[in-house]
Amino acid sequence: MVITAHYDHLGGMGNKTYFPGANDNASGISFLLSLAKYYAANPQPYTMAFICFAGEEAGLLGSKYFTEHSLLALQKIRFLINVDMVGTGETGITVVNATIHQKEFSLLNQLNDKNKYLKKINSRGKAANSDHYFFTEKNVPAFFIYTTGGINAYHDIYDRPKTLPLTEYQDLFRLFVDFNAALMNK
Repeated sequence: MVITAHYDHLGGMGNKTYFPGANDNASGISFLLSLAKYYAANPQPYTMAFICFAGEEAGLLGSKYFTEHSLLALQKIRFLINVDMVGTGETGITVVNATIHQKEFSLLNQLNDKNKYLKKINSRGKAANSDHYFFTEKNVPAFFIYTTGGINAYHDIYDRPKTLPLTEYQDLFRLFVDFNAALMNK
């Protein structure tokens, strides 16, 4: 099981404009680190890897390089979940590659319906919009998950920590833990 996120953002543009990137993607890195801490304290009977990429904003450069020079045997990855922009969630989450991995998407929905974690889980098809993409191109089963609703700040100066509500952060965390256990212990 592999969890990924990217830690770069647009940063400074000139000497008067700064794009903080609280949701995109400090929230994803925070989420990945929270999961890593949880799994360090609660070891699983399967291997987990947590990978932080750079160069996502510049064109998925870090994940592309990784898939071309992988430290892991890509064919041994049971599932990869990439998180990006997980700091809101008032209206739910969107799952990229849901139409490709329908069985896993169904499992995610079953767990959410049972435990009432999130308002809605939206399905989206394949897209080259974050670090999961080059894994998908190498036949690694992967989801890209992001939250929906809340603040509209995206690639602008208003994506700041003080305006990031983290509305469904804990519920999404619990859904991830349940999903990983159900998927990997089959």
